[in-house]
Amino acid sequence: MRKIYFICILFICNDILAQKKDKLYPVTVYEKAWQEKNSDARLKIIKTIWLDDSTFEDPSASIKGIVAFNNVITEFYKKFPDAKLTAGAKVVKDNYVSWDWKIQDAKNNLIMTGRDFARLNGKGQVAKIIGFWDSGAILSEADILKNLEADHFKLVSKYVESLFKTRDFNVMATLIEEGAIYNQAEELPYGGTYKGFEEWKKMFAKATEFFDVEIEKEPVYFSDASKNEVIIYFTIKCKSKKSGKTLSMPISEHFDLKDGKITGIRPFYFDTKQFVEFLKSRK
Repeated sequence: MRKIYFICILFICNDILAQKKDKLYPVTVYEKAWQEKNSDARLKIIKTIWLDDSTFEDPSASIKGIVAFNNVITEFYKKFPDAKLTAGAKVVKDNYVSWDWKIQDAKNNLIMTGRDFARLNGKGQVAKIIGFWDSGAILSEADILKNLEADHFKLVSKYVESLFKTRDFNVMATLIEEGAIYNQAEELPYGGTYKGFEEWKKMFAKATEFFDVEIEKEPVYFSDASKNEVIIYFTIKCKSKKSGKTLSMPISEHFDLKDGKITGIRPFYFDTKQFVEFLKSRK
């Protein structure tokens, strides 16, 4: 009799655990949606657990529907492109699930924390999400931009080091977005528009046919983190391979950035005409 009683209890416990697991499925998918940065891929995920009358509310938004919820996440990643979301243990009661979460940047600096409450419809879908923020843990917009600016400086300075000092193209390749654009002044012997790092390397190789270069004065960095761009000002010292002459030239480079990668570079020479004449001159 005891054995039969124990088996019944075991079946009941397993059934309860199975029900709890099933209830967590839409929440698990919901978290996957938040971690997906590609809008089209994320929309497909959302459609599996979200309905046209499902709602989402937090201090930043109050929306209904599938597309509207996808847009909420899109706007989030525009503001926090390197954000990492981590969720805590789930508490399940009837058709409600709650859990704590935190958001960190690429350097693991805390951006914000909070708690979500989900109401499920019992059919593997989310009926409603309400999110609460811990205002004491939320970084100010100025702090967020400051952290992003520091990441931008680090990225560009690593590129400068790889190009001008270590000459390490393997490291440089990890910094460049696929299809990134490099625009050189058309007047230069290696001028033109180059797309993708393989084309960049050809441009760099062609440039080395004309001169050797080193940094004479270290770069000064300027940034507008809200626009994902960095501008640097520095002085290069070049030695012509045709004439053997040397020339110091101030130069500015404009970097476009996205998701921790360089997507475009445009250099500006202080006197492009003088630089072209220097490269073409002979002894």
